[in-house]
Amino acid sequence: MSRDRMAQAFADFNRVQQLVERAAIRLLRVMELPPWLDPEDVMQEGFRIVCEAVERWDPQRARFTTYLYPHLDLFLRQAILRRLRGHLECPLWEEEEESGNGIHETVEALEELEALRHALRCLKEEMPLAFAVMVRYFGLEGHAPSAITTIERRLGLAHGEGKRWLQKGLDHLRWMLQDKDGEVGGG
Repeated sequence: MSRDRMAQAFADFNRVQQLVERAAIRLLRVMELPPWLDPEDVMQEGFRIVCEAVERWDPQRARFTTYLYPHLDLFLRQAILRRLRGHLECPLWEEEEESGNGIHETVEALEELEALRHALRCLKEEMPLAFAVMVRYFGLEGHAPSAITTIERRLGLAHGEGKRWLQKGLDHLRWMLQDKDGEVGGG
């Protein structure tokens, strides 16, 4: 990566920083991430993505922030999902070393994951369109994470319909995962 290109991309560093912070906050709020995932790590990942984006950016076509804005959420969501998958795939003894009750946390996470898988199977039967939007948005079932506009185009939905189906699906999942005490988790 050339020094000039990097300088040109970060000419408005305050705007780049603002974009990363907003994307991280938005995803932390929307994705309801586990407590072990530090928001500072999400921000760091955002800046790593920005540095990678400089290499793909064409200064002749758009300002860097204009190029970055539509891609940042998607790439940051992909990075978070990779991190979550990696955390669930690490061996139990590594979990135990990180915290005193790591095995219990891992077992609890696996139970929650199984409850989520069951709820997703039910969602697929009960609300197939919401399921189709959700798996494409979050990159599940072998799909790469996609933007809502891309999903709407691929599924033949009207503008705004994808977001409504995603919200209906999320609401339905929350409802299915509620236990008798009204807390999300197994029941």
